[in-house]
Amino acid sequence: MVELLGSENGVGEYLLVLLAYAALFALMSHAKSGVALNARHTFWVLYWGWAPTVFIGNYLLYRLGLMSFLPWVNNFLHTFVWIGLCLGFLFTASLRLAWWHQFLLFAIYSFITKRAEREFLGTWEQDHFFGIRGNTAYLVGWSLMDGLYPFISRAGVGVLSRAVPSLGTSLLAAQRGA
Repeated sequence: MVELLGSENGVGEYLLVLLAYAALFALMSHAKSGVALNARHTFWVLYWGWAPTVFIGNYLLYRLGLMSFLPWVNNFLHTFVWIGLCLGFLFTASLRLAWWHQFLLFAIYSFITKRAEREFLGTWEQDHFFGIRGNTAYLVGWSLMDGLYPFISRAGVGVLSRAVPSLGTSLLAAQRGA
């Protein structure tokens, strides 16, 4: 059970994490009420590109000693709900913002999420980030990496749109607000 839920974690702790996700999503959706119809294809492609990849990546990074272990339920919620749904929504909501603004939004929201998971589940406890000592460095470092989400997503959509032209068209239309 420890590998599934984490030490001393139960349904209550996971409900608190989901509540934190919902609160942050409410803040995100203040600026935009939903994923625009012309961006839904891109949203789902990014969802299925990010969520399973990061789920597996988090475990592999743990095995390499670069991340702390995320219990399976935490890893699933973090990747499929937070990264897949919430950050995917934030991506479509922030397409028209300046690159630096997008970076900051993703990094800040990610830091708050990691801090909440740390508080409620005791995860994200590693004491270093690529040689920089301290848990704060670890949380900030991975949050800054999450700030790259919009740029990596755009690049991925650019590559995939060569095979699926409607994907690139959908992203450009969403950026223009069409």
